[in-house]
Amino acid sequence: MNKIFQYVIIIFVISISNLAQVSELSFGAGNPVEFLDTINAFVGEPFEIRDKLTDWSTNFADINYTLGIFLDKVESGNRRVLFKRHTGGFEYIRGSVSYYNSNAISLKSNVVTGVNPGDYTVILSGNIISSGTYYFVGVIKGKSELGRYFEDAGYWVVNCVPRAQNKMINNLQLKDIYYYGESASLDFSISSTGMDKISNYYFKVFQDKEEIYSGISSFINLDVITKNVALVNKTFRVEGYYGGQIITYFNPALPGTDSTVWNFRLLPPSNFKVSSSWLTDVDFNRLGKNDIVDALDMSQSKNRQLRFVYYTNEEGSAIVTIPEFKNLIVTSDPPDFLMGSSNNYRIYNEDLGKVIELNVNPAFLKKISENSTRKVTINIRFTTQFGENKNLTYIGFVF
Repeated sequence: MNKIFQYVIIIFVISISNLAQVSELSFGAGNPVEFLDTINAFVGEPFEIRDKLTDWSTNFADINYTLGIFLDKVESGNRRVLFKRHTGGFEYIRGSVSYYNSNAISLKSNVVTGVNPGDYTVILSGNIISSGTYYFVGVIKGKSELGRYFEDAGYWVVNCVPRAQNKMINNLQLKDIYYYGESASLDFSISSTGMDKISNYYFKVFQDKEEIYSGISSFINLDVITKNVALVNKTFRVEGYYGGQIITYFNPALPGTDSTVWNFRLLPPSNFKVSSSWLTDVDFNRLGKNDIVDALDMSQSKNRQLRFVYYTNEEGSAIVTIPEFKNLIVTSDPPDFLMGSSNNYRIYNEDLGKVIELNVNPAFLKKISENSTRKVTINIRFTTQFGENKNLTYIGFVF
């Protein structure tokens, strides 16, 4: 398409077609195709190809113009060129345009007339969503300004590449789930020219759909959420901005781009543990007839203690939380094993745990004959700071 062009607008009459152009297009010595230009384009960004035509008919409707887009080009001897794997294009035939749909490429076209009769420029506006090399092959057929029929063909090589992506300086990403007591923070600053002004970074934090706090920074400390008992079992969204816009950036863990929007949920600690010399009712009921159980000497403080702790396993360590007890009730069977109902236990924190120490009635122990034991059942009920209702039963033989 070695013809030239200038500007007065004639817009193609547009129609949409789902018909397919030929899947392959071949040229040889008898019908050559000319390499016209290399176009560099970026993924998802518009680009233009201008095909300049000269000395054609003064009536553009006398000209048939087709453009096919192919993924492969194969060259062999005798100037043979084969274009394969058709992926879109259009045909201008008898004054109307038919576009051939493609999921990868969007294409528009129009034609403007030049100063001289028979001069035109065909303007192709494209947008490609996947990187790669594409061959735009144009074929023109029709009458010259002298009324003679002839054909011409040419192609453009379009190299489509991703534009240099924004990259996060730190690889730290927020998790989908955090447990109470975990430390959580994020720095969403971007290593890109034009994004190095600290005061342009801004963040918002939402609980469900309500904004709960915000700040001017790329660094966000979320401990105010993860260490707040009142926010357990809630869902949160974090949005990071630069210059008032949410940032799009390259994330190597994803096939495409990512954005500075994160969602997570805060859960209570994952484990609740009780340490005691006493057997749980479940373990006690599993005992066989021949199983031996150590009797509990109530003169030793460890046998009067039950230790409670929350913990969540992390890599090589654990997050420990001391439970809080609301509406705590401690009872025994027989009832007189403990002191009076208002004085039957002592509670305190010790070694990152909560301890309930039983106040045992000395009179009960004195009634136990030498070399004998008494079976005792302890029941403990309370509600934790996370709203969990606990009803725990322990059994032991005491002396």
